[in-house]
This record gives sequence, C-alpha cells and structure tokens, in this order.
Amino acid sequence: MQSRKSLPVLVEIEKRRAVLIPRWRVFLKRFSFWLLAALSVITGGIAMATALYVFFDNDFTVDHDTIQQLFIERPFIADIIYSIPYVWLAALLLFTLVAFFGFKHTKKGYRYSAPKVIASSLLASLVFSLCLNTADVGGYIHRYLIENVRMYNSLIYANEQRWTNARKGLLGGKVIQLDKSAHILVLKDFEQRLWSVEFSNAELRPKTRIVPGRFLKITGVKTGAGAFHAISIQNWERRYNKRKEVLPKMAPILIKQPAEVL
Repeated sequence: MQSRKSLPVLVEIEKRRAVLIPRWRVFLKRFSFWLLAALSVITGGIAMATALYVFFDNDFTVDHDTIQQLFIERPFIADIIYSIPYVWLAALLLFTLVAFFGFKHTKKGYRYSAPKVIASSLLASLVFSLCLNTADVGGYIHRYLIENVRMYNSLIYANEQRWTNARKGLLGGKVIQLDKSAHILVLKDFEQRLWSVEFSNAELRPKTRIVPGRFLKITGVKTGAGAFHAISIQNWERRYNKRKEVLPKMAPILIKQPAEVL
C-alpha cells in the first residue's frame, strides 16, 4: 500500500505530466557540462600562455641597457601598461566565466561558491599555460596571428610593433632571401613590407644566424624606400644576449640650394 505522504507527490507528477528521463540522457547532459568546463579551462590556458609570451617578450623585461633607446618617446611605466595584452586577458576572463557556468551545472557544482570556482579555474589555466609555454605554444600562436591576421596587429602592442620602426632605426621580421656574397638580405617586417637590408659592416650578436625563415632584430639606418643599412643584428629571442645596443647614427641630410637665376 502506498503511504499517505507519497500520494501528493504522485498527484503532482500527474498534474505536470512528468515522464522518466533515460539515464543515458542524464549522463550525456552532465558529461556535456563537464566537457564545457574542461574545454574552457584549456582554452583559457592557451589564452594565458599567449598573454604571458606577448608581455614577457618585450625588451624592457630582459634588456635594461636598451630602455633609454627603446622608450625615448614613451615613459617606461606607460609603455609597460600599454604592452599588457588586454585582448588575451579578456579572452581568459570569457573562458573562465564559461568554465564557471559549465561547472555550476554539474551534479555537485552547486556546493561550491563562485569565488572558489573562478579562482580554481584561473589557477588551472595558469598551470596549464606554464606547461604550454615550455614548448613555446604561446609564441607560436602569437607569431602566426602576427603574420596572418592583419586585425590582430591593431589589438595588441607587442615587441613586433616596437621593432617595426625603421625611421627610428629599429627593424624586425623574417628573413625571406639572403645573398651572402653581396651581404644583402630581404626581410619581411610585421606589416608585411619587404626590406632590402645591407649588412656588410653590421655587428652580429653571439649565436646570431642569418638564414631564410629566421626572425631577426636589426638596428641601423633607413636609407631609402624599402632600403635599410644594418648596424647590429641579433636573433629574435626572449632572452637575447644582454649587450649595449649600437645606437643608429642618422647622417645629416644635405639640401642643395637652387642656382641663382641671372
């Protein structure tokens, strides 16, 4: 016999016309939310790995001898703030919120407070990002976007923008062609422009290799449209050799006076 307490429950079930949900559907729903949370943490880790690479690849974090040269027009603190990869931090925040949403809809997710879930998600993304950057994953993603997604350049201010300034003697990019006999290389900068760089008297920093496909940092003097005279060349590395940069010396421009008309 059914107890009196179970009767109201049965009446309520009949009123709502409730039906039993198959166990596989319940399992699939729970698994979907766990998968959403896990994928969001992983994607957040990728975003954080790229953000860490973009920020710590800046010269002010590794080469203090060049600060005065590189930041002559912008205060040091202002340049640090400007160099923060806000777009990647926004992506990290978005994926953290998605991870929070997914976890809270799991079977026992309601037991944990929002700060704990969000902090745990951020911590997991941070640990995962550090693992990714041991294989330079953040660097690969950043360089791919720099080279292939034009809009990406306008969303961040990274070291690539700092070294795309031939007028001030700073030129960086990928070596496309090399003529060793003529001491000329063709370099594509991060705005997809080609430069003919003459490096016959350039100082090569230790362990610097000039080969097609390699990224370089070059100081020197712009000598014409698409032409550059190199003074020093170094590998594009996060921690390159800490030596004092050779400051580019701008040659005075001689303007010929027109002859007097008699």
